[in-house]
Amino acid sequence: MTNNILTVSKWDGTLTEPLTSVVNASFNLSWESNSTYQITFTAYSDDSVGYALLMSENIINWQGQRFVIKQSVPNYSGRYNTVAITATHIYLDVRKIFKHDKKTGTLTYSVSDVLAFYFDKNNFGYSYEVKGNFEKKQITDLGGNNGFDCLSQIVSTWPDAYIYPDDKKIVVYDKENFSKNLGNRLGYGYNSDNITLTYDSTTLVNQLTVISKQKDDGSYYFDPHIIKDDTSISEYGVWDGGDFSDERFTDVNNSDNAAKATLVTEPTISVTLDYYDDDEPIPGEMKRLEILDTGFITDVMVVSFNYYPLDHNQKTSLTLNSNAKTILDFQKSNRSQLNQAKQNSLALQNAIQEVNNQVSEVSKSVKEVINNQPKIWVVGQSKE
Repeated sequence: MTNNILTVSKWDGTLTEPLTSVVNASFNLSWESNSTYQITFTAYSDDSVGYALLMSENIINWQGQRFVIKQSVPNYSGRYNTVAITATHIYLDVRKIFKHDKKTGTLTYSVSDVLAFYFDKNNFGYSYEVKGNFEKKQITDLGGNNGFDCLSQIVSTWPDAYIYPDDKKIVVYDKENFSKNLGNRLGYGYNSDNITLTYDSTTLVNQLTVISKQKDDGSYYFDPHIIKDDTSISEYGVWDGGDFSDERFTDVNNSDNAAKATLVTEPTISVTLDYYDDDEPIPGEMKRLEILDTGFITDVMVVSFNYYPLDHNQKTSLTLNSNAKTILDFQKSNRSQLNQAKQNSLALQNAIQEVNNQVSEVSKSVKEVINNQPKIWVVGQSKE
């Protein structure tokens, strides 16, 4: 069973005390994929040892995970003493690991190779695991920086990687292994409201010029040429990403396939919403999103949340990512709304025309009645 008891420890683990003075409504757990993972809260002075331990670099223990206090802000007002705490997940302290040596040159690595280079035999108790399949990639001059730079290098080299820790164990997932469908749904007006969809086309790239690796004699394995996605171009126009070159390939087909894999042929959709239910969000959970008012029904993945586990009166905020199917579902919904709007507009125009026709007929009838009336002449008499 997950431990829900909130405690605070000295940085060296020599003392652990219950934390009893937290203002429940302030206790927030926030997470964002490959970015933020932290706890923030305010505590009031209750003269306890736990309160006295709320100092920088001491540890907040929550549900089997350790969070390191990075900011401690005491406030003294009206004889009511409080402290505001920001504690980041202990995995972010991998910056303590510094790799002074460097593998110079452009070499080919797996994700495990990069992790091993930084974390094998480290002195801070960090371990690692890779769950998923990642193709090998080339990296230039690996090393000469810290463990956090290592994780940043992995995310930039393998954009489909998700780094999610279990305390001091760094786990790198591919999307297939990170995402999990538990059969839950989000319904507008059911367990969610205040839904915002951000449809963003700024990252579109549907055309690239593939450049060959150079041979030792200065010639090239193949001529520069353009690869493109005609479907995307017909929908959004040409978005040229410039030149693409990969030193791993001398075969034109392999180079073209690698270039096509980097194309961004559809805009992205980001969904943010408030969540009625009080269950704890699960990173990577696939949920069925339903906005029945517009006919938008799709599957989305939890990539960020703000959660208040000690105060269920506060709504959870979720951010959910898009995928190719999400885009297609959104476009289908938009087309349906556009067609309905066109039908409504046509029906309105027809109704207006019918009213105009009726008014015209009435006006014509009135004129005929007036014209068919006998004319009465009134002759005025002048007074003598």
